[in-house]
Amino acid sequence: MYLVPSFNQNNFIMKRIFFFPLVLSLFACNSNTEKKVETTAKNTDLIGQNLKGKVQQIEESTVMIDSTGKNKPDSVIGVMMFDEKGYQTQYYSKDSAGTHVSEQVMSHNADGTFAELIVKKNGKQVSKLVTEVKDGKYTGGKNYDSTGKQDGYYTELKTNEYGQVYSGKQHTMDGKIKSTFDMKYDGANFIGGTSTDSTGKTTYTGVVTLNDKGDASEETTTTLEKDISKTEKFTYKYVLDDKGNWTERTAYNNNGKPTKITKRMITYYK
Repeated sequence: MYLVPSFNQNNFIMKRIFFFPLVLSLFACNSNTEKKVETTAKNTDLIGQNLKGKVQQIEESTVMIDSTGKNKPDSVIGVMMFDEKGYQTQYYSKDSAGTHVSEQVMSHNADGTFAELIVKKNGKQVSKLVTEVKDGKYTGGKNYDSTGKQDGYYTELKTNEYGQVYSGKQHTMDGKIKSTFDMKYDGANFIGGTSTDSTGKTTYTGVVTLNDKGDASEETTTTLEKDISKTEKFTYKYVLDDKGNWTERTAYNNNGKPTKITKRMITYYK
């Protein structure tokens, strides 16, 4: 979603697992037809993930392709669950035997804003994130470790009209900055950004080009780890279903060779 359970840049780069935009389905009565018309608020998980229709579940698997062209399927499959209003309620990964490897459970406030995330492994809590919200905007958040002890917090959060936190600072409990992030969106679709570490060094920069469907067609990222900088560029090609959601995405490297195939099996509410 995908990541580390926090407000940091990993949550907002691709937003795939943890801090998703939120969904709220509303019904209004048309005075002329006297029929209920369904409308969807902007701050939705489905909108934030560029999903169309009433998605119930997405099961995602990946295959890596090495330099010789040999395929190596990932041993873990990821599953995202959505309720009928479109809120993402759960993500879990499972092995080939169907055993859950890890799990994230999300809850929401009445207005659709994201309230809490609990990350579990083998049924035990690994971490927890609790947000602070005022008037539909995120004002802060607190991280807790496996014992329930607070180990970090967030300040200076900025929320766009789609309920996505695009900028903020992560702190350790002594008040020092652990990381910062400043992400960019075209509407609700992620198009890049930057993040820094505790020393102020830039650890991530990214630029994403979108296709006419709102999915990423090209992506360039530069990451810094242990003072080693790495730049990668990928282009993406898709297979879509009849709703316009992609069910297969192939990533190609800078030399035009396929490196990864991601397949999604999407189930819809009837």
